[in-house]
Amino acid sequence: MQALDGLLTRSAIPAAVLEREAEAAFAMWQASANIRFNRIDDPAVAQILIGAQTQPRDVAFADVSYEPNGPGDVRTIRRSLVCLNPEKPWKVGFGGDVSVYDLRYALAHEIGHAIGLDHPGPSGQLMSFRYDEQFRELQPGDIAGAVMLYGPIGRTAANPPLLPSVAADLVAPHAAAHCGAEPRRTALTPRDSAC
Repeated sequence: MQALDGLLTRSAIPAAVLEREAEAAFAMWQASANIRFNRIDDPAVAQILIGAQTQPRDVAFADVSYEPNGPGDVRTIRRSLVCLNPEKPWKVGFGGDVSVYDLRYALAHEIGHAIGLDHPGPSGQLMSFRYDEQFRELQPGDIAGAVMLYGPIGRTAANPPLLPSVAADLVAPHAAAHCGAEPRRTALTPRDSAC
């Protein structure tokens, strides 16, 4: 994983705009279920790191690593890397050209993977595998998946999430937290990880 500087320069997107779009993407998930994200500056402790791919392929991907043991088939997410292709063209908002990718949409989609969600099918949800610019917000199925994993907003420690907490961290300017109790850390543009 490398810093997002090249991606931002190539697509003429200011760093402050990237930060705003990342914050909006995390906010979508936070508003949908009992999961909280906190921004941090230390990539070493971040649980979700966002950066650019060092070997560009496809548009973006999330690399999720799990704790080795968990009860039954349930495993806790240790750390996730959200990797954007720095050679693809990026934009903010939709414009009808689906060969140029909306940052917020892509980040929200990959953060969904980083917190444990998969593709439900080709279309109809933000987590669907086809990029189509039909909507820029979470859809009912996306929200239902997040609630299934983390519980509804307001769940307390006495009433924990259905699955172990998952963390999200961005390198450099962002951070996230685990669901429920204290927030997980995220950081943006990690410089010491490998995508």
